Amino acid sequence: MVQKVREFVAQLRALDNAVKADDVEAKFKSIRDQGARTLRDKSDLFEAGGNVVKLGPRHKFSVNNQELDLTLIPRQDQLYLHLTGTEYYQLVDDAALNELKAFWPVTLESESADIYRAEYLAASIVNAAAQNADGLSNEQLKNALLDPAAMQRLVRDYAAPRYREGYEKGIHDHDAALILQTLLPALDQADLLRFDPLSRGFAQKFWANLEMFSAQKPLSWNTWIERSHSAAHLQRVFGSRQATDILAQEIQQAMAAFVEVHPIQINALTQARAAEYLVLELGRERPEFIVSRYAQTLVDELRRSLDEAAWRRYQAALEKLSGFPSARWDLSHAWFSALVENRDLESLRRYIPEAVAILNADQRLDRRMTQTDLEFRIEGLLGEHPLIRDRSLSLSVDAFLEKVERHRREFIPAYRRFLAARQNFVDGQRRQLRLQDFKAQPLTSFVRNRLITESYLPIIGDNLAKQMGTVGENKRSDLMGLLMMISPPGYGKTTLMEYVANRLGLIFMRINCPALGHDVLSLDPAQAPNATARQELNKLNLALEMGNNVMLYLDDIQHTHAEFLQKFISLCDGTRRIEGVWRGETKTYDMRGRKFCVVMAGNPYTESGDVFKIPDMLANRADIYNLGDILGGMEEPFALSYIENGLTSNAVLAPLATRDLQDVYKLVKMAQGENIATTDLSHSYSAAEVSEITDVLRKLFVVRDIVMKVNRQYIISAAQAEKYRTEPPFKLQGSYRNMNKMAEKVASVMNEQELQQMIADHYLGEAQLLTSGAEENLLKLAEIRGVMTAEQSARWQQIKSDFLRNKAMGGDDADTGNKIVVQLADLVGGVRDLAETARTPNTPDRDSEVQAEQQRQDAQQKLLLELVSKIQAAIAANRPSVEVINQPVPGLDKLLQTLTASIEQSLYPIVRSMDKKLEIDLRTHYKMQDISKQLADIETKIQKELAEQKKQLREPRKPDPGKA
Repeated sequence: MVQKVREFVAQLRALDNAVKADDVEAKFKSIRDQGARTLRDKSDLFEAGGNVVKLGPRHKFSVNNQELDLTLIPRQDQLYLHLTGTEYYQLVDDAALNELKAFWPVTLESESADIYRAEYLAASIVNAAAQNADGLSNEQLKNALLDPAAMQRLVRDYAAPRYREGYEKGIHDHDAALILQTLLPALDQADLLRFDPLSRGFAQKFWANLEMFSAQKPLSWNTWIERSHSAAHLQRVFGSRQATDILAQEIQQAMAAFVEVHPIQINALTQARAAEYLVLELGRERPEFIVSRYAQTLVDELRRSLDEAAWRRYQAALEKLSGFPSARWDLSHAWFSALVENRDLESLRRYIPEAVAILNADQRLDRRMTQTDLEFRIEGLLGEHPLIRDRSLSLSVDAFLEKVERHRREFIPAYRRFLAARQNFVDGQRRQLRLQDFKAQPLTSFVRNRLITESYLPIIGDNLAKQMGTVGENKRSDLMGLLMMISPPGYGKTTLMEYVANRLGLIFMRINCPALGHDVLSLDPAQAPNATARQELNKLNLALEMGNNVMLYLDDIQHTHAEFLQKFISLCDGTRRIEGVWRGETKTYDMRGRKFCVVMAGNPYTESGDVFKIPDMLANRADIYNLGDILGGMEEPFALSYIENGLTSNAVLAPLATRDLQDVYKLVKMAQGENIATTDLSHSYSAAEVSEITDVLRKLFVVRDIVMKVNRQYIISAAQAEKYRTEPPFKLQGSYRNMNKMAEKVASVMNEQELQQMIADHYLGEAQLLTSGAEENLLKLAEIRGVMTAEQSARWQQIKSDFLRNKAMGGDDADTGNKIVVQLADLVGGVRDLAETARTPNTPDRDSEVQAEQQRQDAQQKLLLELVSKIQAAIAANRPSVEVINQPVPGLDKLLQTLTASIEQSLYPIVRSMDKKLEIDLRTHYKMQDISKQLADIETKIQKELAEQKKQLREPRKPDPGKA
């Protein structure tokens, strides 16, 4: 099969149909990879031949292997639309289907209430041999009669390709061979008695009255005998029935005209069989109509039952009705019906039409009697059917061929009309319900890594054990709960749950909550604001209507209203009831004991997080797990999961995803520096392959470390309230999706600079797509990566300072009033600091700081004056633009008066006091400067005098000449 697909792709490329070739090749690769992963899961997770799956070490769940499909099922004389594996049953009222109600319980065209499947198989073989079709002939059947084993092979080979007819090997081929062993000799002996009594009787009646009828309706009946001889000769020589069929059709039309004039209760099929029988009788050397011993027994019994007088009166009545064939037919039929009832001859009732023809035709027809026994019984059958009793089946040659012919000409065409009507109806309903969307189909890139196996599957199993129950005696009877998965985008919440649903065989009913929005508060589709929301609510209610084998998955619940989520609280309790609306009618759905689970997934870190509110009662009842955060003790698997999820994205590592994952772990250790022999790997790798793989892995480690840092910072930033932020919010993400995008670009030949540039380019592209804050996010990323330059650091500090100042002023979106209030609050705080400084007494220690303090106070005073000026300018600028349309809010004027008085009575006096204090401080400062200068001068003078005295002491004293 694989080779055929590859040859087919090569042929498409040779025909220059590259698009189709690529499509087939991609689908083939996807199927191959998915098959490899499924096989790995079956060996790791599945037990009991694939009927039980393990989710973690504690819990095992039964697996639903039934494919989700839509079918029609008759129940209690009504037809219902049913979704396989669920509790969905919808009453069907369709005119085309109601017209064919008799075929509702029929499942195969080869079997009905009147015919057993092996009977139809045997009749089909006889018919094919008669027409030399399907490699069969009458000669082959005769030869097979001599060897039962050969007959078995012949039937088996014929039945093998007809799988649509539902033949079970070893059963129906066995029974058909037994039927043929008895039927074929009986057919040879029956001659034209193989036609049923009604067909033969009507044909004789028609032929006997044809001359009289042709006088009323011009017919070419006088050529029929010669044409019948010619048709019989043609069939004997060339095996062609064409002439026979043409003549039979002409005779059938004449019979239909006869019935219109002389109404006899006979349908079109019987007319066709009667015409064929008449052609065969007329094709004999001498037209003699065959008479069965069963019909002759009825005629003889009637004559014995009547005395001479009664018989003469009966004959006289027939004579009176001469020229009225239908009246004669009805009279004779009544006599024979009374005879059958009176004489307990019920087994001969079906031969009444032939007996009527014998009496009505009198001596106008030549006849030939036969004593052939048409009844036979087959023993030792293996199949089951209402006609089979004690493994035996009673048949009559003419009845068998009649019912087979009726089955072929009436039952099968009507059944196929029913199948067509059913298919059209089901296809329409399937398109309306969109069943393909409900089948869990995991991404082909999904890899069940260690984190999933060791962490996520166990916690999911713990929750599903509460919601659906496990297999075995430990199954909980008090089913309840809800599973809630949260994380930033790109961590595979939906992919993971779709994978779990696929492995459990659950219907994956994904509700797209962004399509619902915050306006949807009810489960009623009629109240949906748009068609998209209505479609999602219809899906949700369909999941409730299914009731069994369903995973209801609400994706991105942060986009919905808390009142909408509140509807699911009752499903978390032991009552497991919820109110829904299906086809316009309210219904209460009871999920107790059902294989039904509810999973919600959301991203609480988005910009709509301020409106993301989960009802407390729902949060208290749900098991909540954050896939984007590291669970306790799972640091190493969490970090490794980035590498495992990126395997399929990298051309070098992609083959590892379909091989033994133990090889991946060993190669990771080799890339980390551990000494592991390549012979320990389960797959055969060359030294060059190992070297290339480990080089790529080392570079992925660098990418992973940065991505994980970005992820941690994103979660920290998103979890902070705006009023507590000290820097702009960080919106770049570090999810599996980011890792995969960069992993596909990593090559073993990249150097460190190229790798870092690739990471920078990736996040530069993401930052440019942010609604705002691209610059600050890139600067924060540089800080996280440790590659921030001095210029970037200065810019980042300025951005943080501006952020804090803008936040203090109420932000860019704040109105003027809010900004004034914030500025006044800052002003009051500054004034209080100044007042505290003014109250502090001067000390000599402050002398050295006077100048610096003076400069600081000057700056504060300047800033204070600027703020007051801005306030005045803002108030002045806003006054002319005010237009009073309505009456002001009561009390607003008093509030403004109070604010004005507060400014005049408190702010301005403080400012003036500060001016005075500053003046006093300045005078003190100047005085201290003068004193210091005087002290310095005195010190200098003293030092000079001391120096002069020392100089004099060092010089020797000269003798005084006068004293000498």
